Amino acid sequence: MACNEMFGTGNGLINPPDKNKLFTLSKAEIVIFDRDVYNLIMDFEVLIGIVKNLPDDSQRGYQALYTANTMVNMCNIYDRDSYKKAKDCAKKFLSQQNGDSQHTVHAMGHCHIDSAWLWTYGETKRKCARSWSSTLRLIEKYPDYIFTCSQAQQFEWLKDNYPELYKEIKTQVTSKKFIPVGGCWVEMDGNLPSGESFIRQFLYGQRFFKNEFGMKCKEFWLPDTFGYSAQLPQIMKGAGIERFVTQKLSWSLVNKFPHNTFVWEGLDGSQVLTHFPPGDCYTMKATVEDVSIGEVFFASNPSAWAGSKESMCNIDGVAVLLKNYGI
Repeated sequence: MACNEMFGTGNGLINPPDKNKLFTLSKAEIVIFDRDVYNLIMDFEVLIGIVKNLPDDSQRGYQALYTANTMVNMCNIYDRDSYKKAKDCAKKFLSQQNGDSQHTVHAMGHCHIDSAWLWTYGETKRKCARSWSSTLRLIEKYPDYIFTCSQAQQFEWLKDNYPELYKEIKTQVTSKKFIPVGGCWVEMDGNLPSGESFIRQFLYGQRFFKNEFGMKCKEFWLPDTFGYSAQLPQIMKGAGIERFVTQKLSWSLVNKFPHNTFVWEGLDGSQVLTHFPPGDCYTMKATVEDVSIGEVFFASNPSAWAGSKESMCNIDGVAVLLKNYGI
């Protein structure tokens, strides 16, 4: 057990740890996880997401609302059979297929863990173990599930501290279910390091992935940085990197970056295929809202963007954009 707050154990936001800070354990409970209720809640959240995020005149939205209302009326906490009836009601709606012209969504899991956050390194190591052991169980349960994981340093921590868990991960890497990405030792800052520092990140990262998993990463994964050195495309190409995924620049309060998928050309002319997820977040949960935003605001050219971050969550605004851009 560790005592940590979101922004460390200092006084106030992002301050050095306060060694005199105390925490009090006020309650500990043993509970039973009710899978039936959980599954109902997940179905219900998807249905409500459809209601809230599709245009007001959407027939699909009306059907989702009717289904959700029917489920609520069916459920009775004193009758477990009612949960199954409600689940079957949701399944009947959710099993309906869209037409061939609709988007197909491909999702891969990821767990964004800062190697040096505002808690101790020990807590980061434990967090990696907890997160990745959960991932392994999900892979066992869902055969189509694929998980991506960056940062060689975190793999090495796991290798040193949780060897049995690391052995399981290596097996899933071979099965292409647990996929190392990034090619770097850690997800470093994209502005401050020197060119030599960038090169060393790729040198030690790619060497680790090659030695441990028999492969090198083809994509540079750096979602949580506030900027990018113009020398990176050249360094990426030299390290065998062909693709680049990032995101945080889209949080700018001043300028909206105009593209989502484009070719980034470096100072020497090196080119790397680059992608900014249109949902403007590196912790997307694939909710209906997330998928809808990604569909509407994907900018294949600068003119495809209209509106501020606030308007992204405005349903009327989404409907207008759908109409304006012929989607």
